[in-house]
Amino acid sequence: MNDTNRWHDQDDFWTAMGPFLFTEQHWADAPAQVERALALLDVMPGAQVLDLCCGPGRHALELARRGLNVTAVDRTAAYLDRARDQAASDGLDTEFVQGDMRDFCRPDAFDGAINLYTSFGYFEDPADDRRVLINIHRSLRDNAKLVLEMMGKEVLASIFRERDWREENGVILLEDRWISDDWSTANNRW
Repeated sequence: MNDTNRWHDQDDFWTAMGPFLFTEQHWADAPAQVERALALLDVMPGAQVLDLCCGPGRHALELARRGLNVTAVDRTAAYLDRARDQAASDGLDTEFVQGDMRDFCRPDAFDGAINLYTSFGYFEDPADDRRVLINIHRSLRDNAKLVLEMMGKEVLASIFRERDWREENGVILLEDRWISDDWSTANNRW
């Protein structure tokens, strides 16, 4: 299958899902999430930080507000446009890069990196996930840290719902979920 036919490579999918993925509450939660990530990263103002899979910039903008030099990468142009507009409005100097997380690599460029909001592990081929991790490792300077948010199967099992629905701005999202490979893979139909 050509990469452009996969759901995670479809701009229309991400644009349609934006209102559900980035609600006002998600934006309001970003400062506290960044605070926790910074405690783990242990970086000082002025440090170079990578936000991989930044979406519309919730965390990247908050990192920049705290005096960090941020490079924010996402594959979805509409999200990056929103992030750039907000950065300009807030007077923040943040670099936004449109790119695939499997390909982005800047050797020895960053003092820390974040990949939040369970943005890792979507690819069907484990080699793609490995490629992402190798590129992050290459992009980090010696002793730099990565904060990678993931959901373990034990957590997922405790909150799992086979079917669900919700409404945002007059649009209804129906979700159908199933687990395969003994809880190693969660599948969704939206």
